[in-house]
Amino acid sequence: MLVDRRMMRAQRRLPPCLIQAIVVVAIVASASFGGVASSWLSGLAAPGDSRADPIPLGDEGSAGPWRLRVLEVVTGLDATELVTAAAPTNDPPRDGATYVAVRIAARNTSDQSLIIDGNDFAITGRSGLVRRFVGATPPEPALDGAVEAGASREGWIVLGESSDEEQLLLLFDSTTLDGAWADRVFALEDGASVPPLGTPVAQPNEIGVAAASPAGIGEPIVTTGWEIELLEVVSGAAVFELVDYRTGALGPGDADDWVALRIRITNTEANGEPAFLPPNAFILADESGEPLNDIATLTPPDPDASGAYYPGASREGWVAFELPLGYSGTLVRFLPYATGSDPRYLTFG
Repeated sequence: MLVDRRMMRAQRRLPPCLIQAIVVVAIVASASFGGVASSWLSGLAAPGDSRADPIPLGDEGSAGPWRLRVLEVVTGLDATELVTAAAPTNDPPRDGATYVAVRIAARNTSDQSLIIDGNDFAITGRSGLVRRFVGATPPEPALDGAVEAGASREGWIVLGESSDEEQLLLLFDSTTLDGAWADRVFALEDGASVPPLGTPVAQPNEIGVAAASPAGIGEPIVTTGWEIELLEVVSGAAVFELVDYRTGALGPGDADDWVALRIRITNTEANGEPAFLPPNAFILADESGEPLNDIATLTPPDPDASGAYYPGASREGWVAFELPLGYSGTLVRFLPYATGSDPRYLTFG
Protein backbone atom coordinates (compact mmCIF):
# COMPACT_ATOMS: atom_id res chain seq x y z
CA MET A 1 0.00 0.00 0.00
CA LEU A 2 1.35 3.43 -0.86
CA VAL A 3 1.99 5.61 2.16
CA ASP A 4 1.16 9.28 2.53
CA ARG A 5 3.94 11.00 0.61
CA ARG A 6 3.27 14.59 1.66
CA MET A 7 5.09 16.49 4.38
CA MET A 8 3.43 16.89 7.76
CA ARG A 9 1.64 20.16 8.20
CA ALA A 10 3.82 22.91 9.66
CA GLN A 11 1.60 23.49 12.67
CA ARG A 12 2.26 19.96 13.94
CA ARG A 13 5.23 19.41 16.25
CA LEU A 14 8.13 18.07 14.18
CA PRO A 15 10.76 15.85 15.82
CA PRO A 16 14.40 16.90 15.25
CA CYS A 17 15.12 13.99 12.92
CA LEU A 18 12.21 15.01 10.66
CA ILE A 19 13.29 18.64 10.66
CA GLN A 20 16.77 17.53 9.60
CA ALA A 21 15.30 15.39 6.81
CA ILE A 22 13.22 18.31 5.53
CA VAL A 23 16.29 20.55 5.46
CA VAL A 24 18.23 17.93 3.50
CA VAL A 25 15.42 17.65 0.95
CA ALA A 26 15.29 21.43 0.65
CA ILE A 27 19.04 21.60 0.01
CA VAL A 28 18.81 18.92 -2.68
CA ALA A 29 15.87 20.68 -4.33
CA SER A 30 17.72 23.99 -4.12
CA ALA A 31 20.59 22.53 -6.11
CA SER A 32 18.19 21.75 -8.94
CA PHE A 33 15.71 24.62 -8.75
CA GLY A 34 17.54 27.60 -7.36
CA GLY A 35 15.57 29.46 -4.72
CA VAL A 36 12.41 27.39 -5.10
CA ALA A 37 13.30 25.04 -2.24
CA SER A 38 13.21 27.80 0.35
CA SER A 39 9.80 28.99 -0.83
CA TRP A 40 8.54 25.42 -0.81
CA LEU A 41 9.85 24.88 2.73
CA SER A 42 8.25 28.09 3.96
CA GLY A 43 4.97 27.13 2.25
CA LEU A 44 4.38 23.87 4.12
CA ALA A 45 1.31 25.35 5.80
CA ALA A 46 -0.12 26.73 2.57
CA PRO A 47 -3.34 25.34 1.08
CA GLY A 48 -3.04 22.67 -1.58
CA ASP A 49 -1.45 19.81 0.29
CA SER A 50 -4.67 17.77 0.59
CA ARG A 51 -8.18 17.40 -0.79
CA ALA A 52 -9.52 18.81 2.47
CA ASP A 53 -7.57 22.05 1.99
CA PRO A 54 -7.16 22.72 -1.75
CA ILE A 55 -5.93 25.98 -3.26
CA PRO A 56 -9.14 27.98 -3.79
CA LEU A 57 -10.44 28.47 -7.33
CA GLY A 58 -8.73 31.46 -8.92
CA ASP A 59 -5.92 31.71 -6.35
CA GLU A 60 -2.30 31.27 -7.33
CA GLY A 61 -0.57 28.38 -5.59
CA SER A 62 2.97 27.12 -5.28
CA ALA A 63 3.69 23.69 -6.78
CA GLY A 64 7.42 23.11 -6.45
CA PRO A 65 9.12 25.22 -9.12
CA TRP A 66 5.77 26.37 -10.50
CA ARG A 67 3.25 29.02 -9.52
CA LEU A 68 -0.08 27.83 -10.91
CA ARG A 69 -3.50 29.46 -11.15
CA VAL A 70 -6.78 28.05 -12.49
CA LEU A 71 -8.23 30.78 -14.71
CA GLU A 72 -11.28 29.09 -16.21
CA VAL A 73 -13.17 25.79 -15.95
CA VAL A 74 -15.60 24.49 -18.59
CA THR A 75 -17.73 21.35 -18.13
CA GLY A 76 -20.82 19.69 -19.61
CA LEU A 77 -22.09 20.50 -23.09
CA ASP A 78 -19.95 23.64 -23.28
CA ALA A 79 -16.84 21.52 -22.69
CA THR A 80 -17.93 18.99 -25.31
CA GLU A 81 -18.36 21.74 -27.90
CA LEU A 82 -15.05 23.35 -26.96
CA VAL A 83 -13.05 20.12 -27.06
CA THR A 84 -14.60 18.51 -30.15
CA ALA A 85 -14.03 21.76 -32.07
CA ALA A 86 -10.35 21.72 -31.09
CA ALA A 87 -9.45 18.72 -33.29
CA PRO A 88 -11.29 16.30 -35.59
CA THR A 89 -9.81 13.40 -33.61
CA ASN A 90 -11.58 14.53 -30.42
CA ASP A 91 -14.73 12.43 -30.03
CA PRO A 92 -17.61 13.39 -27.72
CA PRO A 93 -17.34 11.80 -24.26
CA ARG A 94 -19.09 8.48 -23.73
CA ASP A 95 -22.41 8.33 -21.91
CA GLY A 96 -22.09 9.26 -18.25
CA ALA A 97 -18.85 11.16 -18.75
CA THR A 98 -17.91 14.76 -19.41
CA TYR A 99 -14.88 16.65 -20.56
CA VAL A 100 -13.45 19.16 -18.11
CA ALA A 101 -11.46 21.86 -19.91
CA VAL A 102 -9.25 23.95 -17.63
CA ARG A 103 -7.34 27.09 -18.57
CA ILE A 104 -4.23 27.48 -16.44
CA ALA A 105 -1.55 30.11 -15.93
CA ALA A 106 1.87 28.65 -15.09
CA ARG A 107 4.91 30.64 -13.97
CA ASN A 108 8.34 29.01 -13.78
CA THR A 109 10.05 30.31 -10.65
CA SER A 110 13.16 28.13 -11.03
CA ASP A 111 16.47 29.05 -12.65
CA GLN A 112 16.12 26.60 -15.56
CA SER A 113 13.74 25.84 -18.40
CA LEU A 114 10.94 23.40 -17.52
CA ILE A 115 8.30 21.45 -19.45
CA ILE A 116 4.64 21.47 -18.47
CA ASP A 117 1.72 19.69 -20.17
CA GLY A 118 -1.68 18.17 -19.59
CA ASN A 119 -0.22 14.85 -18.46
CA ASP A 120 1.04 16.61 -15.33
CA PHE A 121 -2.56 16.96 -14.15
CA ALA A 122 -5.36 14.67 -13.00
CA ILE A 123 -8.90 15.21 -11.77
CA THR A 124 -10.79 13.84 -8.80
CA GLY A 125 -13.76 14.68 -6.62
CA ARG A 126 -15.98 13.37 -3.85
CA SER A 127 -15.77 9.80 -5.21
CA GLY A 128 -12.01 9.68 -4.62
CA LEU A 129 -11.33 8.17 -8.05
CA VAL A 130 -8.42 9.75 -9.91
CA ARG A 131 -8.69 10.15 -13.68
CA ARG A 132 -5.99 11.31 -16.09
CA PHE A 133 -4.56 10.84 -19.60
CA VAL A 134 -7.80 11.44 -21.45
CA GLY A 135 -5.88 11.76 -24.73
CA ALA A 136 -7.86 14.65 -26.25
CA THR A 137 -6.13 17.50 -28.09
CA PRO A 138 -6.69 20.68 -26.02
CA PRO A 139 -8.09 23.91 -27.46
CA GLU A 140 -5.68 26.63 -28.47
CA PRO A 141 -3.64 27.87 -26.82
CA ALA A 142 -2.57 24.59 -25.18
CA LEU A 143 -0.69 24.71 -21.91
CA ASP A 144 1.80 22.13 -23.20
CA GLY A 145 5.27 23.48 -23.81
CA ALA A 146 8.61 24.65 -22.47
CA VAL A 147 8.72 27.60 -20.09
CA GLU A 148 11.99 29.45 -19.59
CA ALA A 149 13.23 30.39 -16.13
CA GLY A 150 11.17 33.28 -14.78
CA ALA A 151 8.71 33.15 -17.70
CA SER A 152 4.99 32.33 -17.76
CA ARG A 153 2.67 30.35 -20.00
CA GLU A 154 -1.10 30.19 -20.22
CA GLY A 155 -3.25 27.58 -21.91
CA TRP A 156 -5.79 24.77 -21.85
CA ILE A 157 -5.66 21.18 -20.66
CA VAL A 158 -8.45 18.60 -21.12
CA LEU A 159 -9.49 16.05 -18.53
CA GLY A 160 -12.31 13.51 -18.37
CA GLU A 161 -14.64 12.96 -15.45
CA SER A 162 -17.91 11.27 -14.53
CA SER A 163 -20.87 13.52 -15.28
CA ASP A 164 -22.19 13.19 -11.73
CA GLU A 165 -18.91 13.82 -9.92
CA GLU A 166 -19.08 16.51 -7.23
CA GLN A 167 -16.48 18.71 -5.51
CA LEU A 168 -14.17 18.77 -8.53
CA LEU A 169 -10.47 19.03 -7.72
CA LEU A 170 -7.43 19.37 -9.97
CA LEU A 171 -4.31 17.43 -9.02
CA PHE A 172 -0.87 18.61 -10.10
CA ASP A 173 1.33 15.51 -10.04
CA SER A 174 4.15 16.17 -12.47
CA THR A 175 5.41 13.33 -14.65
CA THR A 176 8.85 14.99 -14.87
CA LEU A 177 9.49 16.06 -11.25
CA ASP A 178 10.62 13.25 -8.99
CA GLY A 179 8.87 12.60 -5.69
CA ALA A 180 5.88 14.43 -4.26
CA TRP A 181 7.46 17.70 -3.17
CA ALA A 182 5.69 19.63 -5.94
CA ASP A 183 2.27 17.91 -5.77
CA ARG A 184 -0.67 20.22 -5.17
CA VAL A 185 -4.49 20.16 -5.12
CA PHE A 186 -6.54 22.98 -6.70
CA ALA A 187 -10.29 23.53 -6.42
CA LEU A 188 -12.18 23.57 -9.72
CA GLU A 189 -15.39 24.77 -8.06
CA ASP A 190 -15.97 27.45 -5.45
CA GLY A 191 -15.59 25.88 -2.03
CA ALA A 192 -14.74 22.41 -3.35
CA SER A 193 -13.03 20.12 -0.82
CA VAL A 194 -13.18 16.51 0.35
CA PRO A 195 -12.59 15.79 4.06
CA PRO A 196 -10.72 12.68 5.22
CA LEU A 197 -12.67 9.60 6.26
CA GLY A 198 -11.11 9.16 9.69
CA THR A 199 -11.84 5.42 9.92
CA PRO A 200 -11.05 2.47 7.62
CA VAL A 201 -13.82 1.29 5.29
CA ALA A 202 -13.30 -2.39 6.19
CA GLN A 203 -11.04 -4.62 8.26
CA PRO A 204 -8.93 -7.44 6.74
CA ASN A 205 -10.56 -10.87 6.59
CA GLU A 206 -9.38 -14.40 5.76
CA ILE A 207 -11.40 -14.96 2.59
CA GLY A 208 -9.35 -16.29 -0.31
CA VAL A 209 -6.09 -16.66 1.62
CA ALA A 210 -5.50 -20.17 0.23
CA ALA A 211 -5.46 -21.24 -3.39
CA ALA A 212 -7.42 -24.33 -2.40
CA SER A 213 -10.32 -22.21 -1.11
CA PRO A 214 -10.60 -19.18 -3.40
CA ALA A 215 -13.34 -16.58 -3.20
CA GLY A 216 -16.22 -16.86 -5.63
CA ILE A 217 -18.73 -14.36 -6.97
CA GLY A 218 -20.08 -12.11 -4.23
CA GLU A 219 -17.45 -13.01 -1.61
CA PRO A 220 -15.51 -9.86 -0.61
CA ILE A 221 -11.78 -10.26 -0.05
CA VAL A 222 -10.30 -7.66 2.33
CA THR A 223 -6.55 -7.20 2.61
CA THR A 224 -4.66 -4.39 4.29
CA GLY A 225 -5.63 -1.48 2.07
CA TRP A 226 -7.98 -3.13 -0.44
CA GLU A 227 -11.35 -4.79 -0.71
CA ILE A 228 -12.13 -6.72 -3.90
CA GLU A 229 -15.30 -8.54 -4.85
CA LEU A 230 -15.90 -10.54 -8.03
CA LEU A 231 -19.25 -9.48 -9.49
CA GLU A 232 -19.46 -10.99 -12.97
CA VAL A 233 -17.63 -13.32 -15.34
CA VAL A 234 -17.85 -13.00 -19.13
CA SER A 235 -16.06 -15.44 -21.42
CA GLY A 236 -15.53 -16.26 -25.06
CA ALA A 237 -16.92 -14.16 -27.88
CA ALA A 238 -19.14 -12.23 -25.44
CA VAL A 239 -16.02 -10.41 -24.25
CA PHE A 240 -15.66 -8.92 -27.73
CA GLU A 241 -18.92 -7.03 -27.22
CA LEU A 242 -17.44 -5.27 -24.17
CA VAL A 243 -13.90 -4.36 -25.17
CA ASP A 244 -12.55 -1.19 -26.79
CA TYR A 245 -10.88 -0.83 -30.18
CA ARG A 246 -7.44 -1.94 -28.94
CA THR A 247 -8.64 -5.43 -28.05
CA GLY A 248 -11.60 -5.43 -30.44
CA ALA A 249 -9.22 -4.98 -33.37
CA LEU A 250 -8.22 -8.61 -32.86
CA GLY A 251 -11.70 -9.62 -34.00
CA PRO A 252 -14.34 -11.82 -32.40
CA GLY A 253 -12.84 -14.92 -33.99
CA ASP A 254 -9.89 -14.68 -31.61
CA ALA A 255 -12.03 -14.41 -28.48
CA ASP A 256 -12.68 -18.10 -27.72
CA ASP A 257 -10.10 -18.12 -24.94
CA TRP A 258 -10.90 -14.68 -23.50
CA VAL A 259 -12.28 -14.14 -20.02
CA ALA A 260 -13.25 -10.81 -18.46
CA LEU A 261 -13.95 -10.27 -14.78
CA ARG A 262 -15.98 -7.37 -13.37
CA ILE A 263 -14.67 -6.58 -9.91
CA ARG A 264 -15.63 -4.03 -7.28
CA ILE A 265 -12.44 -2.35 -5.97
CA THR A 266 -12.29 -0.27 -2.78
CA ASN A 267 -9.38 1.49 -1.09
CA THR A 268 -10.13 0.70 2.56
CA GLU A 269 -7.63 3.09 4.14
CA ALA A 270 -8.91 5.89 6.37
CA ASN A 271 -6.57 8.69 5.28
CA GLY A 272 -3.65 9.44 3.01
CA GLU A 273 -2.81 9.84 -0.62
CA PRO A 274 -4.24 7.86 -3.54
CA ALA A 275 -3.00 4.28 -3.92
CA PHE A 276 -2.41 2.94 -7.42
CA LEU A 277 -3.79 -0.47 -8.30
CA PRO A 278 -1.56 -1.73 -11.15
CA PRO A 279 -2.82 -3.70 -14.16
CA ASN A 280 -0.92 -6.80 -13.00
CA ALA A 281 -2.56 -6.86 -9.55
CA PHE A 282 -4.68 -9.73 -10.92
CA ILE A 283 -2.94 -12.63 -12.66
CA LEU A 284 -3.89 -16.16 -13.66
CA ALA A 285 -2.51 -18.84 -11.34
CA ASP A 286 -2.11 -22.60 -11.36
CA GLU A 287 -3.83 -24.89 -8.87
CA SER A 288 -1.05 -24.33 -6.30
CA GLY A 289 -1.48 -20.56 -6.48
CA GLU A 290 1.70 -19.85 -8.43
CA PRO A 291 1.21 -17.14 -11.06
CA LEU A 292 1.45 -18.17 -14.70
CA ASN A 293 4.19 -16.51 -16.74
CA ASP A 294 3.87 -14.92 -20.17
CA ILE A 295 0.10 -14.51 -19.98
CA ALA A 296 -1.60 -12.15 -22.42
CA THR A 297 -3.41 -9.59 -20.27
CA LEU A 298 -5.91 -7.97 -22.61
CA THR A 299 -6.88 -4.32 -22.60
CA PRO A 300 -10.01 -4.66 -20.46
CA PRO A 301 -13.47 -3.27 -21.08
CA ASP A 302 -14.13 0.21 -19.73
CA PRO A 303 -13.76 1.03 -16.91
CA ASP A 304 -10.40 -0.57 -16.23
CA ALA A 305 -10.05 -1.87 -12.67
CA SER A 306 -6.51 -0.50 -12.45
CA GLY A 307 -5.96 3.12 -11.51
CA ALA A 308 -5.54 5.46 -8.56
CA TYR A 309 -7.97 5.36 -5.63
CA TYR A 310 -8.06 7.78 -2.72
CA PRO A 311 -8.98 6.28 0.69
CA GLY A 312 -12.63 5.28 0.57
CA ALA A 313 -12.84 5.35 -3.21
CA SER A 314 -14.71 2.48 -4.83
CA ARG A 315 -15.75 1.48 -8.33
CA GLU A 316 -16.56 -1.50 -10.49
CA GLY A 317 -13.90 -2.23 -13.09
CA TRP A 318 -12.75 -4.96 -15.44
CA VAL A 319 -9.71 -7.17 -15.88
CA ALA A 320 -9.35 -9.47 -18.89
CA PHE A 321 -7.12 -12.38 -19.84
CA GLU A 322 -6.42 -14.59 -22.80
CA LEU A 323 -6.30 -18.11 -21.38
CA PRO A 324 -3.11 -19.94 -22.40
CA LEU A 325 -3.26 -23.02 -24.57
CA GLY A 326 -4.05 -26.07 -22.48
CA TYR A 327 -4.98 -24.09 -19.37
CA SER A 328 -8.07 -25.52 -17.71
CA GLY A 329 -7.89 -23.68 -14.39
CA THR A 330 -10.07 -20.86 -13.12
CA LEU A 331 -7.81 -19.37 -10.45
CA VAL A 332 -6.76 -15.72 -10.24
CA ARG A 333 -4.22 -14.36 -7.75
CA PHE A 334 -4.63 -10.86 -6.32
CA LEU A 335 -1.39 -9.25 -5.14
CA PRO A 336 -1.19 -5.50 -5.82
CA TYR A 337 2.55 -5.07 -5.25
CA ALA A 338 5.52 -7.37 -5.75
CA THR A 339 6.63 -6.72 -2.18
CA GLY A 340 3.22 -7.74 -0.81
CA SER A 341 2.97 -10.66 1.59
CA ASP A 342 -0.78 -11.34 1.49
CA PRO A 343 -1.76 -12.94 -1.83
CA ARG A 344 -5.45 -13.75 -2.18
CA TYR A 345 -7.24 -15.99 -4.63
CA LEU A 346 -10.54 -15.91 -6.44
CA THR A 347 -12.09 -18.25 -8.97
CA PHE A 348 -14.11 -17.57 -12.10
CA GLY A 349 -15.08 -21.23 -12.46
